[in-house]
Formats: sequence, C-alpha cells, structure tokens
Amino acid sequence: MKSLTSLFSLLALSAVATNLSAQDFYWNTTSARSQAVGGVYIPSTSGALDALATNPAGLSTLSARTVDLSVTSVFARGSFTNSVNQNAPLQNSPGVLPYGAFGMPIGHSRFTIGIGVVPELMSVSNWNYVDAPGAAGATYGLQTQKSAITAVRSVAGVSYSISRVLSVGASFGVDYNSNTLDAPYIFQQHPALAGLKTLLDLHTNGIGRNYSVGVLASPSKKVQFGVAWKSRTVVDSTGTAAGNIGAQLDAVGLAARPDFAYAAAVRNVFPQSVIGHIVWQVDRRWNLAFQTNWVNWKDAFVTLPVALTNGTNADINGLLGTNTLNDGVPLNWKDQISFHGGVERLVTENVSIRGGYAHGDSPVPSSTLSPLTAAIMKDQLTTGVGFRHGRARYDLGYGFGFQAHQNVGRSALLSGEYSNSRVGIGTQALTFNTSFQF
Repeated sequence: MKSLTSLFSLLALSAVATNLSAQDFYWNTTSARSQAVGGVYIPSTSGALDALATNPAGLSTLSARTVDLSVTSVFARGSFTNSVNQNAPLQNSPGVLPYGAFGMPIGHSRFTIGIGVVPELMSVSNWNYVDAPGAAGATYGLQTQKSAITAVRSVAGVSYSISRVLSVGASFGVDYNSNTLDAPYIFQQHPALAGLKTLLDLHTNGIGRNYSVGVLASPSKKVQFGVAWKSRTVVDSTGTAAGNIGAQLDAVGLAARPDFAYAAAVRNVFPQSVIGHIVWQVDRRWNLAFQTNWVNWKDAFVTLPVALTNGTNADINGLLGTNTLNDGVPLNWKDQISFHGGVERLVTENVSIRGGYAHGDSPVPSSTLSPLTAAIMKDQLTTGVGFRHGRARYDLGYGFGFQAHQNVGRSALLSGEYSNSRVGIGTQALTFNTSFQF
C-alpha cells in the first residue's frame, strides 16, 4: 500500500504545473487518438487506456496482451481583471503527466481484463495579482494565488463478450486526491469570521473509491456505439493549514499574534458521469466519431467544506473560544453537457490523420467564479496523426482550447472582492501515446 500511495503522489506532483484538462475539466478519455478526434472514444484492438477511462466494455476489443502508455503536456494562458488588477496574467509552466494501462483477453474465454493508472481531474491555477481590499479595507497586496485539485485513478476492469455484437464491462477505481490552496482566504460561513481574510497555505490528500459500468454494441461492421456510467467519488482528505491573519487584525484594530497552524480536512465530491459514443466507418479509409458527455456537477460541487482543528495560536483560540474552525466555500456548479466530434482518415495502410472539435458550456456560475475556480473553457479544435509499425502503434494528438471569458457582476463570495471582475482561460495540450501487443 505504501508503494501504491507513492506512485499516486508522483503522478499528482508531476501534474501540478498543468492548468485544466484539454477536453473537459473532468477527464473522460485519455489517449492521443481520442484527443485528436475531439475527445471521442474510438474502441480499438490496442486501446486499453481509453477503455479503462471511458467504457470498460471496450476492453473486449483488445486482440492480444497490450501495454498502452501515454504522456500529456498542457500549456495554459489566462487573464484576470477586477477593481485593482488589469489583465493580470496566469503564471503557468508546461506540466507533464504520464499514465498507462495493461489489458489482455483471458485465454479463449469471453473475458478480457485491464489495469491502469489514468488522470481523472486536474486543475491548477497559479496567478500573481494584487489582493483587493476586503472587510475593513484589509489587503495582503501583491500575492501568489494558487489553487490545485488533482485526482489520479488506479483502476481495474473486466469485460464480457455476450456475443460478437454485444459486450458489457465494469471497473473499480481508487482515486488519489491532492488539494492545495496558497492564497488570501476569505471565510465564508464561520459565524464569527465570515467576510474576514487571512493568508492561508493548505495542503491535504486522501483516497476515495468509485466504479463504472458500460455497454458496447456493434450491430454491423460499419457502426459501433456504446454507453457508460461512472459513479461519483467522495474523498475525505487530511493534511495541514498554516497562515497569517496580520493584515486583517490590523484593519479591525485587534492586537494578537497573527501566525497560526491547524490540522486540516477537506471533503471533495467528484461527480458521476454518463457518456454515449458512436463510430461510423464510412468506408475502408474514413471513420466519423461522435460523443456526448454528461457530468453531474450540480450534486457534487455544491460547497467545499474545510475543517481546521488543533489550532496552535493561543490568541486566536482565546478570541474564538475554540481551537477549531469549520468553514465552507460555496461553489454551486451546474451540470455540464459537452459534445465531441471527430474524423479519422487512413492515408496509407500504416498512417492515419485526424481532426475534431469539442464544445461544452461552463459549469461554473458567475456568482461563485474566481480565477482559482475558472473551469470555463468552451471550445476546442484538435488534430493528430497515428502510425502503426508491426505490433506497435504511435499516436500524437494536439488540442487548442480557445480562450473563454466570463464576467462576474455581483459576486456571492464575501466580501465582494470578485464583484465586477472578468476571467479568461485558454489551453493547449499535446499528447503522445504508444501501445505494444505481444
């Protein structure tokens, strides 16, 4: 178990420079081939990664023992404007995320199994802008504003071929979740502190469980379609929180020791999702593929609860009458439906070219939007190429996410510091994928 946790930690840390998933904030496909066709899952004889990430029934299409490896790099760009900042840029360096899977048919039976590690949710916002005056005019000036939520899924799946045209599958996953917040934090719900602000450096991590089921049907040699459902994941993560509330104490005229440390706990709920995909082989050289994703953010990202216990600052403990703080950040995200389409052209027997487009409305309401929660991307163009050599396949995918902007009128977040603001986010992503059969 210790080595498994270390693997999860390595994968999460390798992703902390990325900003947002190239196709959806919540990852539903992973391979370079999928990225190149707009994020659509196309079942294939060597595609173990996407089967485990998208529809476990797709494992039945594997024709031999398969190792499927991938690496993604995401480049983000953005801007933020409010009462004290004008187009403050997103501070971002390219992040690299490796992942992989193994799958194999079980002898001459109708079962196929697979195991792997796949990305599930990756969001890192790293800004550098001036903290706007809040309650009593308190401000912490020019600050790094960083928020990170990552989830990496270790998954095992199995599929069963009911017939030549119908397969079913199921998977069980364990998510490693890491959370980081390094920014001025405004208390939102604590009865004595609501609206007040402190510098906060919070780090927590934890493990949650989920599962998925799927169906894949091939009513003819030219048409293949599938549907898959993945359960929600609840993660109770624990760690530490430290900070300094000096600027706020000075603003309200209180003399107290400003630095503090707590044990921290954060509950994250990652949403359930449903995916429907269809592939039409127009002729020997052309494939058209379409997919629709539904993500149930409405019942998952409602509030982000934060519990702080065992506070070390005697002055703050005395003022509050307790060494425990419970707060929650309102999110109130909306359900998201995204649409994906792509085309694949076989140029020669071993070379394919691809292109695609994806669209999804922002799940983040303007009332709770901040640069740290700006999963607002809407449109993406994709392209890529594939090459097959013997039992090996090599794929490259590229996605360009147009910069999306969202305005905030009156913010529901205390103390109005994000009212009359504007956030812009865009990404580029490059994925390399290789698979081997033996």
